[in-house]
Amino acid sequence: MSTSVTIILGYLILIIFVAAAIAVFIAGKRKPAVDKLEKQQKDYEELLKKYHVPKEHYKIVIGQSRAYSVYNCPAVIWKEGDKVKTLVMRLKPVVSEQDEEDYLFLASQPLVDFIRFDGSEFPDWAIQSDYVKQQFLPYVNVNKTVGGLDYKKQMYWIGTICVYARSLSQVLTMLNRPLSDFENRVEKKELMLRDGALPEAMQEELRAQLGPGKERESVHRNREESAPGGRETEIVSGSKEREEGESLKRMEQAIQVIRDTERKAGEEAATEWINRLYAKLLSEKRYEDLEKATQDEAYRKKLYEELERNS
Repeated sequence: MSTSVTIILGYLILIIFVAAAIAVFIAGKRKPAVDKLEKQQKDYEELLKKYHVPKEHYKIVIGQSRAYSVYNCPAVIWKEGDKVKTLVMRLKPVVSEQDEEDYLFLASQPLVDFIRFDGSEFPDWAIQSDYVKQQFLPYVNVNKTVGGLDYKKQMYWIGTICVYARSLSQVLTMLNRPLSDFENRVEKKELMLRDGALPEAMQEELRAQLGPGKERESVHRNREESAPGGRETEIVSGSKEREEGESLKRMEQAIQVIRDTERKAGEEAATEWINRLYAKLLSEKRYEDLEKATQDEAYRKKLYEELERNS
């Protein structure tokens, strides 16, 4: 065998050996990552089992909720008879139960960025495992805007939670009711079609309500408004809706002040009963009582006593 052939064979053996070593190294690096995801999947499945979540459930991401003090928090939702149950996957998970009738009210607000202004993630999302994030990311409408709000896109209030369009579609699929059953106070209903907020059956129902060309008209108008120098989007139409929007904003700010104060004082038990009270008032649409409760401690305790008597 010539010297040149021997050298070539030596190089080939060396290349094969190096390739095999690299493959072993990569496999060794990938295995812990795979093991980690498998463990996270098992932990997630154990969580569902612990809280008796049935197989037929729906994944959502709660953009915000005054009742549960969460922002961008994964949750699973399901029906049991005429009740709707939600497992809110915050640091201390909680299961809520509401009447199905409480979910027959729809309203909208501008889309809030999924990312904070400084680029950091919201804590209720940040505490989740990589596996959970992978599972729930499809139900978030990711958006990047200057200032954190996008008035040309919408989030949706249903029950006591505010969700992204894709999560709303999950909730409505679970409820399995015609659109006509809902009190629909969504500002730009046509955007529900564009953003995938409705199951297929409801899409046809809404198109019939809007009439021909309305969806196309809306998309064109929103593109025009988003262009440089485009006309400003009207945020709220009518003085009554403006007043209601301002009132709800004041309530949200007041509720947050109360919760921050009590959290600093370490009054965890008080926070829990206030959460229950606010959830009840919101579900019954008792906005005036809610606003007064945020300002008057005696009135807040009176409402809580009423809640205890009726529970």
